This record gives sequence, structure tokens and C-alpha cells, in this order.
Amino acid sequence: MSIANFKPNIWSARLQANLDKALVFGGLVTRDWEGEIREQGDSVRINRPNNLTVNDYAGSVTYESPTSAQTILTIDQKKYVAFKVSDIDQAQANVDLIDAYANRAAYALADAVDQYLASLYTAAGAGTVTLDLTAATPDVYGAFVEARKLLNKKNVPQNGRWVVVSPDVEAALLQDDKFVRATDQGDNMRMTGLIGGIAGFDVYVSNNVPEVVATGTFHKVLFGYNDAIAFAGQFTKVEALRGESSFDDLFRSLYLFGAKVIEANGLGVIDAQVA
Repeated sequence: MSIANFKPNIWSARLQANLDKALVFGGLVTRDWEGEIREQGDSVRINRPNNLTVNDYAGSVTYESPTSAQTILTIDQKKYVAFKVSDIDQAQANVDLIDAYANRAAYALADAVDQYLASLYTAAGAGTVTLDLTAATPDVYGAFVEARKLLNKKNVPQNGRWVVVSPDVEAALLQDDKFVRATDQGDNMRMTGLIGGIAGFDVYVSNNVPEVVATGTFHKVLFGYNDAIAFAGQFTKVEALRGESSFDDLFRSLYLFGAKVIEANGLGVIDAQVA
């Protein structure tokens, strides 16, 4: 591929597909309100209906006027990836360098998106569970049962529950007989980051779980369900240019995104102390 036959719409779709494949946290959010995004600062208005009242029937019916709460999701994150491929490198490469770099660009952007989504643990409202992995016999399963209880007490739906663990927590899970590995559940369970299930949660692993160092080292393991976080993102610029002072093809892409916790009670944190 060169800029002579570069097609931005096809390349944008390819970048988006590769980005979606690489996301972990980004695959656990809702995109129901993802609209047309053109510039940083654009807003997505999220309208969510409030609860209705159940009344005793005594011969007549009274109708209430439903209301909805509006939340603003602001597209405040702006990331780009740019690279160049020299004619000499392109001629000598055994594979298409541009496509290969496109894959790496999508992976790098996905990593940035996941880091941003992981940082939203500070908005979790369901509660915090402590897990001391430095103890001689840490109660790993008990921590996930406690996390399940917190969501149950907040009336969070059973379906679509997830937890994203760090490699340290994953290592502890793999030693627990109550953990069901994804490979034991069939090939249809194998997807990005999914390693298995425990206590009603689909368990994913990511290196982007935030680490906080205080009186010890703690991994902020976020758990929740699919409708707790709203996300919107889009490639708004995908361009190819010819280098002005070199024999290079230049490629650049601009990705705008934003996220909002819309159900704080649908998110909680396992505060895992690691060695």
C-alpha cells in the first residue's frame, strides 16, 4: 500500500477493528449513546429513565409522568498516532509494513483507552473489598464472593458482570480450585483478556489495572457490569501524505473519545495488596 491508493474510510475501519480487538476495559462498557463525534469537546447526552412506582389497585388507576435523568458524556480525550515508512524499507520488507504499523497503532491507542477507563475506579460506588495477597493463605475466593454481595445489595443485574484483574491477582486465582478457567468452558469463551469465571463474574486480565503505592502496593481491581460505564470514541482524522524533504510515506490518525460512569452503584473495587 502507498498513498497513491490510500483510502481513508477503509483504513479507519481497519484501525477501529484492530483497536476493538485489543481493548479489555473498552469491551466491558456500553456504547449505546455513541453518536457522531467530530471535535474534542463534543458532548453525548445520555437520558436514563427513573424508576416507576408500583401501586395497590383499589378500583381506579392513577398514571404517573415518567421522568429521566440526563448525564453529559464529554469527548475530552484526544490521542494520535503518526509514523512514516521509507521507500527503501517498504521495498525490502517481506510483509506490508504499513498494515503492520497500522496494527501496532491500533494496539497503542487501545492501551491508552484502557488506561483511561481503568482510572475510573475512583468513581465506583458499590463499595471496596480488601484482599491481602501478601498473607500466608489469602482468601481469594472470599474476596470475589464479597464483591458479588456488594453488587447484589445494590440490585445490580446478574448478567454481564465482570472483573478485570492484574497479573498478580490472576496468579492467585489460578491456584484456587473454585476458579473456572476459560479454556474449560469451551472455545466460545475465548476472547480478548478473558481468562475464566468466579462467583458470577467473567474474569479478564490486564496490565492496565491501576497500581497505588501507600503503606504497601495495592492493585485497584475494578468489578461491575456492562451498563455501568458509557463510552464513545471515533477516528476523526486518518490521513496519508508524501514527505516533503524525504522519500517517505507519512501516515497519521486522530482518535477522540470520552467515558462517563453512569451507574456508580454498578461498580466496585477489590483493593488487592501485592508483594
